[in-house]
Amino acid sequence: MSARTVVMGGGISGLSVALLLARRGFEVTVLERDQAPPGELASIGDWHRPGAPQTRQLHTFLGLFRQHLRTHLPDVHEDLLANGAEEVSTGTPAGTTPAGTEDLAVLAARRPTVEWALERALRREPGVEIHYGTSVRRAEVRDGRISGVRVRGGVVDADVLIDAAGRRSPLREDFTVLEKDEDCGVVYNTRFYRLREGVPRPPLERGVTTMVAGDGFGGGLFYHDNRTFAIGIGRLPDDNDLKALREAEAFDQVTALFPEFEPWLRPDVSEVLTEVVPMAGLRNTLRGLAPEAPVGYGVLGDALCTTDPAFGRGASVALHQAVLLAEAFAGEPGALPGLVRDVTARAQAWVRPWFDDSVQADIARTRLWQAAVDGHRLPQGVGMPPVSLFSLLEAGEHDAHLWQAAQRVAGLLAPLDSLDTPENRRRLREVWASGWRPRAPSGPGRADLVEVLAASSR
Repeated sequence: MSARTVVMGGGISGLSVALLLARRGFEVTVLERDQAPPGELASIGDWHRPGAPQTRQLHTFLGLFRQHLRTHLPDVHEDLLANGAEEVSTGTPAGTTPAGTEDLAVLAARRPTVEWALERALRREPGVEIHYGTSVRRAEVRDGRISGVRVRGGVVDADVLIDAAGRRSPLREDFTVLEKDEDCGVVYNTRFYRLREGVPRPPLERGVTTMVAGDGFGGGLFYHDNRTFAIGIGRLPDDNDLKALREAEAFDQVTALFPEFEPWLRPDVSEVLTEVVPMAGLRNTLRGLAPEAPVGYGVLGDALCTTDPAFGRGASVALHQAVLLAEAFAGEPGALPGLVRDVTARAQAWVRPWFDDSVQADIARTRLWQAAVDGHRLPQGVGMPPVSLFSLLEAGEHDAHLWQAAQRVAGLLAPLDSLDTPENRRRLREVWASGWRPRAPSGPGRADLVEVLAASSR
């Protein structure tokens, strides 16, 4: 007998796991607190998601996300491409695809576009119910097992409860334990634009992104679906001199300082779609199931782990966890309640190295930015840099092997420990011995941003 399954949350993790389980014969009910997406993609910009504010921020869908779509949800992948999403190769810095690098590509799309396509597919699936505007108040537990969820107006029966309700899940305090919690140390401000019809797409530096680095700040331009793109600028939470970035006029004046953004922001090239949207209070968090969590309760997506969105890992991590969960139950539908805890633990073990990497990257970035704000520079390393994702990406502009090794890790297609190999160390030494050095930031410094923002506030 198939287990009755309730999925809390209609974001990427919830929609993905519901769709994957339904296609394995499970009866699935999805409960989402926000409203349904619009029927037409053209109206996606008006979709209000107060329960998921991250949908209004820039996103990138890495190689692992693309791979899982193509393998497990090919109809969703095809629907996205048919509705304006694009695949962009990361096989070389120029965006070409040499033989053997077919897996190195990212999906250019806004997050609401991806959720729109997943929801369309789920609605076509028999045995699935989706209820919008429905919040779970608590879980119903009988004899240590999930028996349902309490919502306004009654109880929805369930043998399995998959908590994909994000970091604000109402059940996380009851059934999960917080294992690690670190401040990301950054506030992002983001604005969306659209390229005008007939205008060729300006160049991008790495896949769907162009990144800029400064002394005490950083930013990036991310290309999305249907000729939309977004620019985000990050700063330290306590950097009051840069707080005015949340104002539209100040944000526009700052983005105009960057030569990398200028081809995109000309009035005859693009138009503004949104106001500037801030994103603060970001934390790296890792949770696990509490010992007293009832049988049949599992957790995935942001309810299990959140990381700094700068690496763009969240959506890929969520889809990978959904695939892990669905594949574990493919042949044992009746055993689903008893297997949820094991699969949640497996999902946590898989994400832990990526979580730790995000924490360490945030600590290093905060240290550098804070030194710039305080008016002094940290000592720079002498000689060849250690092997890392960033050093291989930079040196990879002169060595295709290093580039592709770094891109596989950046896309979550290869583990972090695949970076530091004898071959990669040898190649990095050779690039360094050739006289190559990483490019120094050529754009504005923090003092330039402060001056522009101070003038805009007068």
